[in-house]
Amino acid sequence: MELRRKLSKSAMLSSLIMASLSAHAEEERDAVEVDKMTVTGILPDKLEAVPGSFDIIDEDYLDTRRPISNIERLRTVPGINIVPDGSMGFDTNIGIRGQNPRRSAKAMIMEDGIHLQLAPYGDPVVHYTPPSTALSRIEVIKGAGQILYGPQTLGGAVNFVTKPVPRSGKVEGTITSAFGNQNYRLLDGAIGYGNELGGFTFGFTQNKGDGVYDHSEFDVKDYRFKGELDITERQTLGLKLVHTRDRRNSTEAYLTPYEYDRDPYSHPSIQNDEWEQDRDVVQLQHIFRVNDKFKLTSQAYYTDTFRNGLRSTEENEGDLDSNGNIVSLFRNCPGQGDEGVSATDVNASLCAGRHAPRQYYTRGVETRGDISYSLFDLEHDTIFGVRYHEENIHRQEILSQSVAERESYKLALANNPGDVEEAKIKTHALSYYLQNTTYVGNWSFTPGFRVEDVRTSEEFYEGGVQNNREALSYTEFLPSFGVAWNGITGTTVFAGVHKGIAPARADREFTEDGGRAEPEESTLYEVGFRSRYFKGINVEATLFHNDIQNTLVDFGDTFDNSGDSEQTGIELSGRINFGDIFDWTNNIYLSGAYTNLWTAEYKDGPDPSINGNRMQYAPEHMLNMDLGYEHQSGVNARIGVQHVSKQFVDDGNTRNEDVSGLQGTIPGFTIWNAGVNYAVPNSGITVFAIVENLFDKEYLVSRNEGKLVGRERLFFGGITYDF
Repeated sequence: MELRRKLSKSAMLSSLIMASLSAHAEEERDAVEVDKMTVTGILPDKLEAVPGSFDIIDEDYLDTRRPISNIERLRTVPGINIVPDGSMGFDTNIGIRGQNPRRSAKAMIMEDGIHLQLAPYGDPVVHYTPPSTALSRIEVIKGAGQILYGPQTLGGAVNFVTKPVPRSGKVEGTITSAFGNQNYRLLDGAIGYGNELGGFTFGFTQNKGDGVYDHSEFDVKDYRFKGELDITERQTLGLKLVHTRDRRNSTEAYLTPYEYDRDPYSHPSIQNDEWEQDRDVVQLQHIFRVNDKFKLTSQAYYTDTFRNGLRSTEENEGDLDSNGNIVSLFRNCPGQGDEGVSATDVNASLCAGRHAPRQYYTRGVETRGDISYSLFDLEHDTIFGVRYHEENIHRQEILSQSVAERESYKLALANNPGDVEEAKIKTHALSYYLQNTTYVGNWSFTPGFRVEDVRTSEEFYEGGVQNNREALSYTEFLPSFGVAWNGITGTTVFAGVHKGIAPARADREFTEDGGRAEPEESTLYEVGFRSRYFKGINVEATLFHNDIQNTLVDFGDTFDNSGDSEQTGIELSGRINFGDIFDWTNNIYLSGAYTNLWTAEYKDGPDPSINGNRMQYAPEHMLNMDLGYEHQSGVNARIGVQHVSKQFVDDGNTRNEDVSGLQGTIPGFTIWNAGVNYAVPNSGITVFAIVENLFDKEYLVSRNEGKLVGRERLFFGGITYDF
């Protein structure tokens, strides 16, 4: 009831503000001309005043690199560790500054400012990010400014900004087709029209091919509509619709050491295992430009996501097959009941598997104001807003008993109602935020805060009978403060501190006690600079330290709090354009990003034996470097190298590999990549060729439920036509 009263008061306040601002706008209707807002970014216009670290992946980068997934898109951003999965990297595992990358649960991942997590409070995992061809840029914020977006404010925020609708008065569009080894196919197209009144665009993308394992086919289709209409000189309505259909022969039960050594690219159950995801998004936005100093943005959003993962195998912790080897165990094979059967001792096509169908609904409304004003002879920029958000989650698990049930989760649920395990999770969250930047000479000071008021309830059922109920409520006040100094031309020195949180993921498996871990809480400090002082040279350096309480640790079936932790390190990035330095007609450039995370350890935990141990999937060193050539004729070419140092996968820092492959280290690896593009002059045509893992290196990337090899060499080429 308290939450509803707060929401009612907020709605009334927003209505009063809107009414007063409408009246004010009518008085000044003919006095102001403003540009139309066609993209939804999270960085402010005055980048020099941002009191923290940030990165922008622009459209030129996306067009020339041709990234398939976040593995390629974000590897040049310091502080980010991307852990691949068993497909082509379409599942999203982003770890920022030493946080566990698993399903990006500890970072705020967004598209046009709206969450991409299936349910950011109740089950904050990400199985989708938009295709690169749909994007105009990617924004990454790791400093105090991220408190405007939540609830994940612990490590950083990533926002995928989609391309704007055309407003040129002409029909505009693009078509891209690409082909490669591993049966890779890309088909992308978009067409749109717009003028001074509004515009629209339709888009379609299909990524198709084989994943990491042989015969692990994937087919991901993305359908998009985006439109906007200027209903008055000062008001614009925007609508975005997205439908995604994701089908893969993909598994998360990876290989035993014996299977990995025999052939890391072959999986015994991959042709049985399936992943399906259907995702629908509606985003409605209203932008009211009160005058050239004040903009009010309101939006409503709705997401509907269904996903089901079928696994035919389970981890093997010591059972031998008839040849004395430890291999994957198949589930529910003929004549074996629920006992696992070694993969080499059974016909896989006759076995069943475990379904995990899950349905997620989220919806919300948000109103945000951006205002610039003068007070006491000082200039100020203020951002304020309120958001109400709801989630409904239905998670189920069922072991199929036959091939027919393996092929249909609905049949498995209908035939075995007494064996269904399920959880129903509901969340209501009200968020407030405020940030004010004051400019004093070359200085800018930015205090702010965010409030998260969250109510979550969980009901657990077995065979349709409720056996437990849990509730979790919390209110978090998250202050921030940042300062920036611009006393040197083209240079910003910054420092900041803010508190953050990361809500816990829902447990993978249904446990007897159910329940949910407490959210992580953090205090992040950073100091650094970014500079373009020297001609042709861009450089940035950031020193950071993060203190975390209630650290969430992945224990396999569950996610539990494990005391405190801390992460300390430095991020370096830069680019040298020799063409600018020496006034060449063409350009040779060298770019790089390096992260040294010298501290990422547990401390003061309930288990003293792990104190001082390295955190999961937190490499000490990460390096990415590129050497490129850009010619005025339209040719650009690049070769790059990526290095990731050794990683631990469990809180005990186990060094010796166990029989299942779940424990042990991930050795450091170095891989090369390259690309070339040629933009045919005056034609709108660009031809390209890209190669990932240039020297076809075999390397381990994950031990989540077994050993997973990195993607083998992938080569693809294609053509783009822009009109």
